[in-house]
Order: sequence, then structure tokens, then C-alpha cells
Amino acid sequence: MAPPRGAAFASDSFKMIRRKSSVSDLTPELTRRALMDAFAEADKDHSGFVDRDELTKVLQTIGVVMANPNEDIDALFEALDIDGDGTIDTLEFATKFEPAIRFKGLSLMGKMDLDVIMKETFDKMLVEARDQRTAVNRSFMQARDDCGEWFCKKFLGSKWRMKTFDEFYTNGGKGSASRLAHLRTSLASAITGKNKWVATALESDVDFKREVLDKEGISAFAEKWLARLEGEMAGITAKRLASCASCETDRTFSIVSDGTRTTSQEGAGTRATSTESAGATSQEGASALVEDFARLQAVA
Repeated sequence: MAPPRGAAFASDSFKMIRRKSSVSDLTPELTRRALMDAFAEADKDHSGFVDRDELTKVLQTIGVVMANPNEDIDALFEALDIDGDGTIDTLEFATKFEPAIRFKGLSLMGKMDLDVIMKETFDKMLVEARDQRTAVNRSFMQARDDCGEWFCKKFLGSKWRMKTFDEFYTNGGKGSASRLAHLRTSLASAITGKNKWVATALESDVDFKREVLDKEGISAFAEKWLARLEGEMAGITAKRLASCASCETDRTFSIVSDGTRTTSQEGAGTRATSTESAGATSQEGASALVEDFARLQAVA
């Protein structure tokens, strides 16, 4: 018997209720499988990847609030696109949510809601990206103020600074973590006078040649910028730890969600940075799930 004609036009609310029943009160294993189903549902063109438009629809479905849609979608996409190839595959997708699944599986009697996990993870990624942008911009402006009157004696303008900002941060790589790491490395090399891009700009860039009266001023500015940046980032970390119910959980989740942990070491007037990889266990769990998903697809 054919279904009633109107059944094909179920209301959006009914669809949401039906979907909700399939992603609520799940065990960790069922949550992982539901996550793969969510990926397949998002992959509208069945390419095996999720692009920006498809990710946007996912964010709308689970109710992620974006104050600045263009910037926020870019930030989330870059965070998920771990290898920076312009697409999100199943492993990248699963890896980002695995830390939350593991944690909630231990703390909520093994039951969880996939939509809640996805929304909370996306929200956390957005907060981290926004905080970083604010920290970088604020430290950049504070460094200029810290230079005081001598800044005007060493520089005739600020175009060189804006170009340096773009080179050191804006164009520093895919994803907020990569850009921050590139900024730290670039500032450290500029402080010691060994940054190749700065050396080239001093010789060939019109604005650098016209505005920079003393190249040592660039090193001094870079040192003040890096010091302010590390202060801003330390403040962000302290704020997150103070606001979370479990500091150890928040620390671990922050490390795994970024894929890296960055620590600063100060000495001899300069700051060096070291990055320790983290989240291997989560990625292994996500990899196993993706392999299972691929086998199921092959059978189908």
C-alpha cells in the first residue's frame, strides 16, 4: 500500500523530532556511528568530503550561533581541515569530536547526545579562534604603544607594520593553530635579526625602504609584540581554566581539539616556542571508526 500523499511532505518539526530520536541517549560507540551518519548526510554530493557549503548547512541544523558568519565559518572549516587541502574528510571530521565523546562517555553514565557534542565542540572551536584573533590584534597594537617616543625616530610610517602583520599572521598558514605558530616563529626570528622575509623586504620593498630608518627597530618591535602576545595567550588560558568545572578536563580537551600544545620558554630577552603533538589516542580511535564506516559503505 502506498503511503499517504502528504507523508512525503513531513513538516520540518517532525523531521527534527525524528532526527533527534536517532542521536540522543547514545553510548560512545553508537555516538561515533551516528557521527559518521551525520558526515554522510552532510556530504550531499557523495564526494567523500565535506566542503564549506555543506559544513554551513550542518552548523545551521544544530544551531551554532555565528556572530560573523563569514569569518566564523572560515575559522571552523580551517580547524576541521587538518591537512589544509580545502576539504574535510571522515578522519578529520571524526578526530575533532572524539575527545568530547570520550570525556562524556566517562562522565554521563555512558549516554550522550550527538547534536550537543557537535554544537559544544563547534562552539569551543569558535571561542578559541575568536580569542586568538583578539589576542593577536590587541598585542600588535599594544606593542606599538610600548615602543613609546622612539618609534617615531626609527620609522616614518606604518605600512611596513601592516605588511609584517599580514606576512607573520594573516598569511601564516591554514587554521588558527598554524597561524599562531607561524607568528611566534616569525617574531622570534625577527628579534634575532634572522628573519629572511624581513631581510628581503628591507632590500626590495618600497614601503620598508622608505619608512624603516633603523632596522634594529624592527627587532625591538617584534620583541615587544611577542611579549604582549604571550601575555594575552596566557590570560586566555588562565580564563578558560578558571571558568571550567574541571580544569584537567578542559586542559586535555583544549590540547586534543587543536592537535597541538604550544609552550613558551623565555630566555636572554627572547622567547622560543616548542610544540608537542597531542591527541594521538583520539585520532587512532577516530581512524578505526572511519575504517569501519568505509567497510560498511563498500558492502552497501
